[in-house]
This record gives sequence, structure tokens and C-alpha cells, in this order.
Amino acid sequence: MKRTITTIAGLCAGISFLATPALAGPEHKEHKMADKAAQPTLEDIVGEVAIPELFIGSSAPELQIAKFVKGDSVQQFEDGKVYVVEFWATWCGPCIAAFPHLSELQAEHKESVQFIGVNVWEGVDDQAERIEKVEGFVADQGDRMSYTVAVENGSAMADTWMKPAGQNGIPAAFIVDGKGKIAWVGHPMNMDEPLESVLAGNFDAKEAIADYKKQSLMMAGYQKFMTGFRTGENIDEATVIAKILVNDYFQDEPGALNAVAWTLLSSNSDKVTEEHTKIAYNAAKQACEATEWKDWMILDTYAMACHKMGKNDEAVKWQTKAIELLPEDAAKNKPELEATLEKYKNQG
Repeated sequence: MKRTITTIAGLCAGISFLATPALAGPEHKEHKMADKAAQPTLEDIVGEVAIPELFIGSSAPELQIAKFVKGDSVQQFEDGKVYVVEFWATWCGPCIAAFPHLSELQAEHKESVQFIGVNVWEGVDDQAERIEKVEGFVADQGDRMSYTVAVENGSAMADTWMKPAGQNGIPAAFIVDGKGKIAWVGHPMNMDEPLESVLAGNFDAKEAIADYKKQSLMMAGYQKFMTGFRTGENIDEATVIAKILVNDYFQDEPGALNAVAWTLLSSNSDKVTEEHTKIAYNAAKQACEATEWKDWMILDTYAMACHKMGKNDEAVKWQTKAIELLPEDAAKNKPELEATLEKYKNQG
């Protein structure tokens, strides 16, 4: 079973734990004050986060469209009107999955927002052939794509929007505010709240940029942590990162805590020590508490941590509970969970 979290490209695929990093709570205050002088920050380790060339606050590039294949044509951004420019391709599963949501948002905000789905990275060099392919695809989608859809001119939109914005995956959406400025960039499934803020006139660009920096810093640190425990290289640095992530960033993110714990517990590196098991145990326990001990996958991780900590009765208890809570759509994991439970029982 896999308990990893995707990289920053996964943000464009709807990564669930990429919320604003949590601040350390009161229970960690004493610990953090003691370690403050000795422990580096995440920024000390991974470096300063670079802001993309095209980002929040930038003027939106012009629309360079070969053909609008559905809906109203948009030649330029009008003052006072909000736009969503969303990038997709016919071969992109996550893009296709997002179509109905985009259509719902367009219907909800039909008087105030113009949605434009722009086909990019299609992999068809001939423009006429590409347009014909996209037209047929869009026609087949029917009401699933109930908004304006267009094909870029050559690679112009990808080159002037996606590339300078550092967007390496699709679907990707840009909110353009009533002043023609980029207000938000991200996965369309995560767009509802920022779009509402932009329409209400209370979207805080400075706060959004600060959140982006924090989240990017977190992801860069997480990648270093993962690499360290997968390869066995730079374990000391990866250990420091694990502590920072658990104590300062992931306190309110049970999925992320679970991923850190599982990575530590399942690492094959001969440099993994009892210290790492304790970090994993604490992270998994926090994740269980945050989910009220009702998430089967997190309980499975916690049971492993208990087992490695020598708390075998607890391991059996929580592995049993994990099996009880296993949903039907995860039933394929039951044999593995049951085999693990038997191992805990036999070693008790």
C-alpha cells in the first residue's frame, strides 16, 4: 500500500494536504523554544522559494487562439470582468474529470465570470488536424463542457502562460481579475474559494503569495525528506526536515503526517534508527487523533509504528481496527492487512 504525497506538480492534480501550513500549537511551544537556536529552518535547508515570472499580480498575457470551438469568442479581457483561463488536453484524464466542475462554476457565475478552456500540449503539430480533433472531442463531451472552449495558436498559450508560470502539469487554471491581473493559479478543482474571494473583492494577493511561498517551501522540504529516506543519502538532513514538517507544518494535515510516518517506517536504509521510529510513531499518533481514530490507512501505519516500538498489544488492537474500518472500495488490501495482523499476533 502506498502512502506517499505527490510533488508540487501534484498541486495541479489536486493534492489534498496543500493547505496553508499550520503554526506550531501550544503543546510544541516549550520544545520549539529549546530547539530554536540549534535547529535550522526549512528555508535554511532548501533555500529561498523563487516566484515564477508569471504569477499573482502579473498582467495576464494576451489570448492567442487559433479557433474557438465552442461558446462565445473572447478577443481580449474586458475591464471589470473576471475570467478563468483553464488549460487542458484530450488525453488528460484529470482534465476530463474536471470538466463538469468547470461547467458548474460557469453556470453558477454566468453573469460575472467568463470561463475559457484552452487546449494545449495536444501532441498534434498540424493546426487544422488539431482543431478537427478537438472539435470532435468537445462535441462528444456535450454538456460536460458547458463553457467557451478554444484551441491555442500553435504553442502560443502554453509558451506565454504555462511556461512562465512554472506550470508543468494540466489541468491548470488562471483567474484573471477585473483589472486584467492574474489573481490565482492552480488546479481547477481547488478554485472555488479563491474565485469567490476575487468576485467579492476581498482576495488578498499578498497573502496568496505568502501562502504559495510557504507551500512551495514545504514541498521542497518534503521532497528532500522523501529522497533521503528512499536512497539512504543525507539522512541527518532528512531527519531534521522530518521533525520540522511534523512539528511546524503538518500538525493539521493527517494525510501528510501519515505519509511522513509511513516513509520512515518502511525505509530500507540501514541508517534508520530508533529515533526515526519515534518520530514516525508520534506523527502517526497525531494523524490518528486528527481523524478520531477512524481512518483505516492511518491506523495501519500507527499499528506498524506500535509494533516497531515494541508495543505489540497496541499494534494488534489498531491493526484489527484498521481491518474493521476497511471500506469496500479498498477491499483488495484486506489480505495484506490480515497477514500483517497475524505477524503482530505471532510476535506478541
